[in-house]
Amino acid sequence: MTVEQLRVRPSDMSDEEWQVRVELAALYRLCVHYGWTDITATHISARIPGNDDQYLLNCFDLMFDEISASTLMRVTWDGEHEDKSRNLNTAGHLIHSAMLQARPDINFVMHTHTRAGMAVAAMPGGLQPLSQHSGFVLGTLATHPYQDVTHADDECELLAKDMGDCYAMLLENHGFLTVGRTAAEAFFYHYYLEMSCKVQVDVLGATQNPIRITDAALAPLKEMGHPKNGPHGNEEWPALMRMLDRKDPSFRQ
Repeated sequence: MTVEQLRVRPSDMSDEEWQVRVELAALYRLCVHYGWTDITATHISARIPGNDDQYLLNCFDLMFDEISASTLMRVTWDGEHEDKSRNLNTAGHLIHSAMLQARPDINFVMHTHTRAGMAVAAMPGGLQPLSQHSGFVLGTLATHPYQDVTHADDECELLAKDMGDCYAMLLENHGFLTVGRTAAEAFFYHYYLEMSCKVQVDVLGATQNPIRITDAALAPLKEMGHPKNGPHGNEEWPALMRMLDRKDPSFRQ
């Protein structure tokens, strides 16, 4: 089946689910725009409004720039999906189902393997306060040690446990993930964490004695970026959607 054949909205789909699908597809396209992709690997998920039995995830055989609202799959918590001709990313299912079930307060989960993200996730001490951007995520950042998160059910449960009530997490030697009550908020934390990682790699590549933000100066940044003062990202989200519409509006199909 071609990508074009997949892009058909089911007649029985609610407007609420369709809107979530459009926003989730937008997150995939934003990953393309910002260079956060890893061929067809990594994944982003969303809770389906009014559906306690399934959530939305990408199929494993599409590049992120091919994903649209209608190509996203409904997946049960047990990993079942309707179209058996399409491949489910097993690792993605384990990570996202564990996170969404453990965190009823969030609706979107983003996971990427960016070069800067993997680099910082391999550094002792993880993310350091080297930029203003880092302050927005350091107040809600968890860390998870590297293990076989891709196939072990119990390990994915531990991953959700280590996340706690944070909205971002470094996965050591792996990458990172962020969550949000809205698509905009999941993107907000992903953007600021990725930018912070890029800056850290650049700074530590130039000097081993960088200027770090003091605790006193860091405190208000953490407060600004804390989830209790959100949902974050709502101001930028409409502009991001307009940008995607200018580039390629097929994500809405």
